Amino acid sequence: MTCYGWEMEREQNIGGVKVRLPEGYTTESSRRYPLLLVLGDIGLDSAAEWTDSLHAEGVIPGIIVAKSPMTICEVSDPKAILATLAGRYRLLEAPAGRWICGTGHDGITALRAVLDHPDLFGRAACLSASFEGTEGAPPLHSPMLRELEGRSSLPEKTRIHFDYGTMGLDECYEPYHRDLASILRGKGWQDEREFRIVRAQGGSHDSASWQNRLGSSLRWLAGR
Repeated sequence: MTCYGWEMEREQNIGGVKVRLPEGYTTESSRRYPLLLVLGDIGLDSAAEWTDSLHAEGVIPGIIVAKSPMTICEVSDPKAILATLAGRYRLLEAPAGRWICGTGHDGITALRAVLDHPDLFGRAACLSASFEGTEGAPPLHSPMLRELEGRSSLPEKTRIHFDYGTMGLDECYEPYHRDLASILRGKGWQDEREFRIVRAQGGSHDSASWQNRLGSSLRWLAGR
């Protein structure tokens, strides 16, 4: 027992959401922690390895990592997951301390979480975000890009990392991200301030590639 209470088991499961607590998280301390909510095909262990490494470098503080349950038929609801976690763990209340990461179609879910709930999520990593949608729409007819274009404004004080690879399905994603950049700039967002788009040479549309690319996205999100 420490002077702040019992230290909790680092890996937990709450409502199907797998959670990795930072070292030293105790039952009675009043300290609050940032959160990284991971959607898509990046595992909890892989995400926690990156956050532990970046914490050891002093890039980020100790952070709670949560992995949403994956099902084929369901779409993750970041707002509901956040509510569940906030009811159990001491999370920072500022949106800048609540990060979300998604891959493929879950990358679009992560983007929507920041755009639709800027009071809840302030930073996102959207890896190989599938802007073509399930119907395979070209850039000019991409539902998400057209929705972005129709928004009257975008939230302030956010940071969103986008990337796409150069191999397999990802090699078709460059036109979508080119249009994305144009739309975001037209709404007043600036490159390397509110958003960043990276062409990941050799990257592909698979979990191994996304896991390798996660670290650089988190490092950028941690910037000021």
